[in-house]
Amino acid sequence: MFKIRNLKIGIKVTLLVVVIVLISVFSISYLAYRLNRDSFEEKYLEALNVVGNLKLQKIETFFERLASNIKFASQFKPVTQRLTFETKRIRATAAAEVDSAKLKIEVEKNKEEKAKNEVKKEEKKEIKKDEKKENNAVSKELELDSFFDLATNEQDLTEFFRDIQKNYRISNIHLTDKDGKIILTTSSKSKGVYFQDPDGNIVSIGRDSVYFSNVFKGDKSHYLLSYAPIYDNLSGKPLGVMIFEVNMSSIFDLVTDTTGLGQTGEIILVKSIGNRIVYINPLRVDKNAANKFANADISSNSFLFRAVKGGEGATYDVDYRNKQVLAVWRYIKYVDWGIIVKMDVQEIFAPTQRLAVVFLTAGAVVILIALIIGLVFSRLLINPLLLLQETIELLSKGILPRNIEGFGNDEIGQMTQQINKLSENLRSTADFARGIGEGNFEADFKPASKEDTLGLTLMSMRDSIQQAYKREEEGNWIITGRAEIGDILGNTTNIEELGEYVIEYVTKKINAVQGAFYTLNNFDEQDRNAIIEMNASFAYNKRKYLKAKFKASEGLVGQAVVEKDSILRTEIPDEYVTITSGLLGDRKPKSLLIVPLQTSVAAGGELTVLGVMEFAGFEKFTPREVKFVEEISDIVARRVFNIKVQENTQKLLEESQTLGKELTVQQEVLRQNAEVMEATQQQLRITNEELKFQIEEVRRANDKTQLLLRNASEIITIYKEDGTISYISPAVETILGYLVEEMVGTRDIKNILSEGGKEAFEDMFKQLKEDPEEKITIQFSYQTKRGDSIWLEATGTNLLDDPAIQGFLVNTRDITVRRLAEEEQRKRGQMQALSENSPDLIVRVGRQGTIFYINPTIEQYTRRAKDFYIQKRLNEIGLDDKVIGTWNEVISRAARYGEKISIEMDFVDAESHTKIMQVNAIPEKNEDQEIESVLLVSHDITERKQIELDIQFKNRKITESINYAKRIQEAILPDTNQIQRFISNSFILYKPRDVVSGDFPWFAQKAESVFIAVVDCTGHGVPGALISLVGYFLLNNIINLQGVDEPGIILDLLDQAVIRTLKQDEVAANTKDGMDIALCKINPRENTAEYAGAHRPLFYITQNGDFHEIKGDKFPIGGGQYKNRTYFSNNLINFQPGDSFFMFSDGFPDQFGGDENKKFSQKKIKELLLQNLNLDMIEINRILDVEFENWKGDGKQTDDVLMVGMRV
Repeated sequence: MFKIRNLKIGIKVTLLVVVIVLISVFSISYLAYRLNRDSFEEKYLEALNVVGNLKLQKIETFFERLASNIKFASQFKPVTQRLTFETKRIRATAAAEVDSAKLKIEVEKNKEEKAKNEVKKEEKKEIKKDEKKENNAVSKELELDSFFDLATNEQDLTEFFRDIQKNYRISNIHLTDKDGKIILTTSSKSKGVYFQDPDGNIVSIGRDSVYFSNVFKGDKSHYLLSYAPIYDNLSGKPLGVMIFEVNMSSIFDLVTDTTGLGQTGEIILVKSIGNRIVYINPLRVDKNAANKFANADISSNSFLFRAVKGGEGATYDVDYRNKQVLAVWRYIKYVDWGIIVKMDVQEIFAPTQRLAVVFLTAGAVVILIALIIGLVFSRLLINPLLLLQETIELLSKGILPRNIEGFGNDEIGQMTQQINKLSENLRSTADFARGIGEGNFEADFKPASKEDTLGLTLMSMRDSIQQAYKREEEGNWIITGRAEIGDILGNTTNIEELGEYVIEYVTKKINAVQGAFYTLNNFDEQDRNAIIEMNASFAYNKRKYLKAKFKASEGLVGQAVVEKDSILRTEIPDEYVTITSGLLGDRKPKSLLIVPLQTSVAAGGELTVLGVMEFAGFEKFTPREVKFVEEISDIVARRVFNIKVQENTQKLLEESQTLGKELTVQQEVLRQNAEVMEATQQQLRITNEELKFQIEEVRRANDKTQLLLRNASEIITIYKEDGTISYISPAVETILGYLVEEMVGTRDIKNILSEGGKEAFEDMFKQLKEDPEEKITIQFSYQTKRGDSIWLEATGTNLLDDPAIQGFLVNTRDITVRRLAEEEQRKRGQMQALSENSPDLIVRVGRQGTIFYINPTIEQYTRRAKDFYIQKRLNEIGLDDKVIGTWNEVISRAARYGEKISIEMDFVDAESHTKIMQVNAIPEKNEDQEIESVLLVSHDITERKQIELDIQFKNRKITESINYAKRIQEAILPDTNQIQRFISNSFILYKPRDVVSGDFPWFAQKAESVFIAVVDCTGHGVPGALISLVGYFLLNNIINLQGVDEPGIILDLLDQAVIRTLKQDEVAANTKDGMDIALCKINPRENTAEYAGAHRPLFYITQNGDFHEIKGDKFPIGGGQYKNRTYFSNNLINFQPGDSFFMFSDGFPDQFGGDENKKFSQKKIKELLLQNLNLDMIEINRILDVEFENWKGDGKQTDDVLMVGMRV
């Protein structure tokens, strides 16, 4: 594997220079590249934003003018008059047609009556009178037609429409009545036909406000429709709809102009339909893309979706061509469109790519120059190092080179001097090592320094060799001695001879002047009474025949025996022995060595002392001599042990021979006695065999009796007079689970479960005492040892006078199965009776489909007696095939799963009437828990199902009505989009508790002001929704017809109108319905707001976070008369741009939830608003919605929830 350290130093120096230059070039190039890239990115992003803002402004201006024009046209007086007169004409024509039809019927009737009476004169008068009435009706129609002609100037309206078309580039204008029928049009469409609305919103949206439809493809170009409602100025009722058909060519021309967007720049208009994105205009590379859906796999976070959700932004993303683009987006508020201005990333950063090529070229040149400089510099540095390398290579091969000439006084020169010193030191060290190798251990050598590892190691090696030589010499001396001692031991057969030879040899070997050999008289050295006896001694090269005995605990010799260790003394006690010779006189020895003879052979692994060797010398014994004596002590001890064992064995052998002779005499006497005893034992064996046979017969009979009693189906019990058990048969273990030992001596009446059973048990003993000849049988429930309850039948007999029994004999048997069978039979009888009289159809069917039982109800459905079906298979009884198939299926399922199966099925009776049956299939099991039959119970639920269907039908109708009411309510009520057209940063949080709501938002515009209200009507659901419609239309009338614009006065008039509408001012009024309201009037131009409220507050928060709560008056709208009621207060607020207003019904703060199931509270709403004041209103709406749902959790919504937020 390649490693940098394996490179030569010249290459390393060159690489270092190149790497430093490379890092510098790369850093400078990358920094310049990023600065230029960021500059281009900022430049093009600014250009895209400028183009996007410019296009957005022009498009919004276009739709704003269009909305103003259609609103002006819808409020043009001749238009409203034309629709009013058209409405009246339709009504008059219809009334005239009705009157004419009635008149003709009356004339015909009068003519027939006059003909019958044949009164010609009267007939003529009546006919003239009738003709006069008919002429009057015709003249009435003519008067209406002339009135209509006078009131309507169709040509003037047509010219007015054409002027609008010409001035504002509108393709066609249509005027329809409230049902969509065309009254007047500038197109080729015929009047009187219904307008074909491709968007489907002319009724649901067009009547409430100005609305812009989706874009549609026409014959020649794309267009959209703009709707505006037309109301009666007096009644406020809808009269019709004004429709502008707007050509999209001007919008398309605007977005097709990509000036300033380079070669790949593009402007796209998009709209959201459901969860899909639709392109509105043709694309740069796809001219037919207008009104087509974008790819379905577009991410919901794509700039296409973000553009239609509101707000603005910029991002990098992939467009429809799968190319990376930089895109900015804006939201077009009037039409809920998104505008996207984008440009390919490749084009944006193309200049930076060219710059990168320049940087790479310049960098390559700089790196080449750096490489040349690095090579020159490394050559100057490496030449001296190569010479040093050559010298070091010679040293590594063991060659001592000549000294190197210096290279100056720099670092390389200093390295040269040190290498020369190294060579000299190695020469000196080599000479010293050569001397050691030749055996000259005294050669003079001085290490180069204290840390000279090689020199110090050679000196240490010399010392080690000297010590090893001495150890080897000592080892050879000891080994030779051990071998010679071994020869001596092998040639000795007794202790005395062994002691003499050994002590003589050792005394001479270790240069002692005197030696002694001792042995113990037994092998227990711990025995204080053991005797140590001297067997041999030696002095001055002569054997001494001395004898000495002493106890094992006496003297130094006894101490060595007890301690089992050698003793070497150089200080000899005064009372110790002295040595006498003719040459030396009396002298004390200077050294004394006492070594115990011990071995592990004698006592299973433990060391045992068998003797002692003692030596004295005039010179101190050396460690080598001490070690030699200790090493031979073991083999000497082993030989002592063997000799003593041999001596003991010989002694025992002699004693054994003496005892053998005595045993021969005694055996003859014993043989004669044995013959007499054998005859006696033979007779005893015959007698024992007979006795054993008799005992075995008795045992077998007893075992047979016990086995019969243990497996008997009855328990035999003997009770004493006091009820205590004196005997019970072994069957008690099988039947009751108790051991015989547990029952004997006890009274088991405690195990009888019922009080009646206990009384019967005691009465049985009483009756047996009174009448000993009678047998009494009783039944009772009994608890076994396992805790089970079983039924027992006991038959008692009085055997007190029987000497063998002397008690009451009771035979007890388990009758639980019999009792259950009797109970089952009784229940089956009851079931049979119930089945025979049941109105349900009951059939018992076997596993093979054979009918075992069927109740008489079958006759009601088939007109056949039940006996006809017994023992027949299902497919043979002639019922409808579907019925038989369903029965077979449910029987199979019940038998397979082993549980009850319930289904509903159609049953066709004999008269071809279809009944709806609920069938329960119940599996029936035998004693082995195997399913042997299935019981089918069929219940007629036809009437109940019909009732259920009626209820479902009525519920569906009610639900449809409520849903229709919801659509009506949603159609008339404003939503967030409608308010955002006038106050862009606003929201409506609307959460009805039921399908329809008693809370509703209300919105109106008048001059420069907008009116917004949050209304909470009494109740919720349908009742609340009805009250909400009353409030909605009354507010519209007050604003549009009465011209009132002060919130306080509006609430006063609303209160009066609600009381009057709901007839709460009458004496017998019993309705207390009304509403709470928060009403705010905002004039953005003058920065003023006016507020009035009934029970509901207004939260006003400045952009600096100052919070103000303006409380409403403490009485409601309507609801009857309240004491101390005054006029509603009108509050004036001067606000600054960026201030926020919030109004809400009581459903939000009164919602129960949280960990402690408390109300949400207005305080918590205030905290949430202040915490998130820096966010826009759409995000605040989302946070409030999430907080409400989290607080509510799994609980039920308490009331309708409505909240409106605005930042002006």
